[in-house]
Amino acid sequence: MARLSPLHLRVQCAIRQQQLLHPGQRLLVAFSGGQDSFCLLQILRDLQPRWGWQIFVLHCDHRWSADETECARFLQGWLQQQGLPHAVETADPIRRDEAGARAWRYQQLEKWARTWDCSAVVMGHTASDRAETFLWNLLRGTGAAGLSSLDWQRHLDDRDPTSAQVVRPLLGLYRWETEQFCQQHQLPVWPDRSNQDLAHGRNRLRLEVMPYLKQHFNPQLEAALNRAATLLQAEHELVVAQAAQLWPQVYEPALPGLRRDPLRAAPLALQRQVMFQFLSLVLPHHPTFEQVEAGIQLLKADRGSRSPDYPGGHWLEVKGDHLVCFH
Repeated sequence: MARLSPLHLRVQCAIRQQQLLHPGQRLLVAFSGGQDSFCLLQILRDLQPRWGWQIFVLHCDHRWSADETECARFLQGWLQQQGLPHAVETADPIRRDEAGARAWRYQQLEKWARTWDCSAVVMGHTASDRAETFLWNLLRGTGAAGLSSLDWQRHLDDRDPTSAQVVRPLLGLYRWETEQFCQQHQLPVWPDRSNQDLAHGRNRLRLEVMPYLKQHFNPQLEAALNRAATLLQAEHELVVAQAAQLWPQVYEPALPGLRRDPLRAAPLALQRQVMFQFLSLVLPHHPTFEQVEAGIQLLKADRGSRSPDYPGGHWLEVKGDHLVCFH
């Protein structure tokens, strides 16, 4: 077995400490061809003899540009040359928005995780990505869940606890480290030219805003934002756990609805988490902050009071001691 570098050992330590992966697992690697995903794939391959993993690779071509399609062809050839089991998916129709592209990409990951019977989907997000996500979500407006959303692991489908785990073994590394690793190992990284397009707000944040903040406010900005995300993650997990304990006391599935008295007596943070969980069950999509707050207001409202209409023709109405969802 080849000797492991300090970077390999750091990633292996994170895998063990965070309990991300287990020996003998079948892994699906989300592979863009950029430096982070190349670094991830190489480290997993180097650790494979010690862990006995079976590694499968998926690349998604969004067809946003001719360059992206050329990248897909190049990566497919390289993966074939390496003898790695892989698939390349091409978007049809093309999803022009980030949210639509992400949803399509996750659909492909779910499909291939099932096809190859993979229990973990491994992604190459780094601490640099986590810092950017924290600041991006803060600027857009979000709570603790959004600020700490890029975590070490989560379910591929957050509504399905049986879905594969998304794991991020590189969250302890920064982007400059993955770049250095790829250079040292002469990996054929494909540069994503769209990452330089300042028309995309996320690119402007990464290329202009964060360097400015580092220069004028905090040279260790990425580390500071990662610490904040870690702290908020632990606090959010506490609220979620306490809300889970309260849930059987307030949820009435037959209605469906919530008992107002015990929920009204709970702290506001728990009220919001329970309301978010309830609305996520009855609505077609996760609720917004305003939709959660509309439900919270009804906990103290008079009988017969109702919320504004929610998506899908749903609304909440006070019926006695219950807050009931109608459709």
